Amino acid sequence: MQLNKYVSTITLLAVSGLVAVSSANAATANGSFNVNLTITSVCAVVASPTTQDINFGSHAAGTASATIGEQSSAAAIAVTCSKNAPYAVNLTPSNSNTLGAGTMTGPGSDTVSYQLTQAAAGDAWGNTATLEAAGNGVSGIGAGLAASANTHTVFATVTSTTDVQPGDYSDTVNVAVIY
Repeated sequence: MQLNKYVSTITLLAVSGLVAVSSANAATANGSFNVNLTITSVCAVVASPTTQDINFGSHAAGTASATIGEQSSAAAIAVTCSKNAPYAVNLTPSNSNTLGAGTMTGPGSDTVSYQLTQAAAGDAWGNTATLEAAGNGVSGIGAGLAASANTHTVFATVTSTTDVQPGDYSDTVNVAVIY
C-alpha cells in the first residue's frame, strides 16, 4: 500500500513537471483574414399609366395651345435609390425624340404635338442625361431605400394646332432611370 502511494506521488510529480515544462515552451503563431462585402447601387421608379398621366382635358377643335395651357403629371415620378447613389431620369416619347418633343396620335392620321418640360415653363425634358452630365434629363441623389422617394413632376405643353379631327389623342412616354 505504501509502495502504491509512493508510485502515485512520483507519477503525479512527473506529470506536473511535464505540464510545467510544456507551458514554459508554448508559443503563439498569429495570422489574419478580411471580411468583405460589396454593395452595389439599386434604384426603383414608380411611373405608370393613369398614375402619372398628363391630361390636357377636353377642348374644342381649333383651340389655341395657349388656351389649353401647360399641364403637369397627375402624380410625380417617384425614384428611390441607394443612399448617395447618383441617378438621372430620362423621358422618351414614343417617337423617340431626344428633346422630349412628342406626338399624340388620334383618329385617322391626325396628330397633336407636345413638349415635355422639367418645370412649369421650364427647360425641355428629354433623354440625353448620363451620370456624368445632366443633359436634358433630371438628375438626383438617392436618399436610401428606407427613405421617402425623390419625386419629379413632369410638365407638358401642346405645341401644335388642335385643328384636327375630334377624338382622343394620346402618346406613351417611357421613363428610364440611369444609376
